[in-house]
Amino acid sequence: MSLNVSEIVSDEFGHCARLCNDDVEMLVTLDYGPRIVSVSRNGSPNLIYNTVDPEIHRNHGHKMRIALEKSTNAIYCDDSPVRYSLLEDGVSFVQTLTQPAQLELSMDVVFSSEIGSFMVVHSVLNRSPQDIRLSIYTETPFTDDGFVFIPQSNIRETDRPGRVLTLWENCSWRDKRLFVGDQYITAHKNTNYSQRLKTGVNNTAGFCGFVKDGHALVKRYVHNRTALYPFQSCSSFATANEKYISLQINSPFYIIAEGEYARHIESWIFTEYDGSLHYDNEAEIDDFINSY
Repeated sequence: MSLNVSEIVSDEFGHCARLCNDDVEMLVTLDYGPRIVSVSRNGSPNLIYNTVDPEIHRNHGHKMRIALEKSTNAIYCDDSPVRYSLLEDGVSFVQTLTQPAQLELSMDVVFSSEIGSFMVVHSVLNRSPQDIRLSIYTETPFTDDGFVFIPQSNIRETDRPGRVLTLWENCSWRDKRLFVGDQYITAHKNTNYSQRLKTGVNNTAGFCGFVKDGHALVKRYVHNRTALYPFQSCSSFATANEKYISLQINSPFYIIAEGEYARHIESWIFTEYDGSLHYDNEAEIDDFINSY
């Protein structure tokens, strides 16, 4: 499928790159980011939540962060202007250096021959003279009226724990936005809750997704069982607040020397489904995953 790339100026997002092929249309911010603020397939609604965040004065959207130490929260590093260049089957978006760490962030979008499918490659280049230990951390917020799902670990060992469930401070296992089953956890939005919900799992299966009104976005990635991850060794997280729900994924820790890269790759697949999916019905989620 041929790819068309153009620059547009949006009243909502400022300067953006518009990526289109015969199947998918995407907007990526250029004034800051890069952030994917809109993705749709065949005229379907955009599933990405992109309202302005008043705290950082930037639109939400799919973004990447960096966790520099095991005990710290992930930090934003995407408030610089973005330049881009064409790839054979996609576009590479590179931001200016961050200070003082001198890390250069890039996000490559590479389209596949598979309908509704593309890769998002998140990279960090170390331009400082010191080795840096970091994890790449991504977040994709979604519009309301749907739910996110994450499979629990598929490791089963006799008399040894295989499934890790984590809960952030001031969150509750009794939160009605959270469903914990035997195979999946799910989260959905509820406007009666203003407090954040955030929970994570050691997602050894390496996929997670969002579903809404017959449309779905499924992400795939590699979970390395032998690597050290931040946040209690979890690689996938579900977040809900009064505005949106989101999926968050982080890479293992990497130690990168000067001139070296760390990379985290996600495969995104847009698909549709017949019938209905309910956040508390694991059999329905299983049937959907097996069919797609």
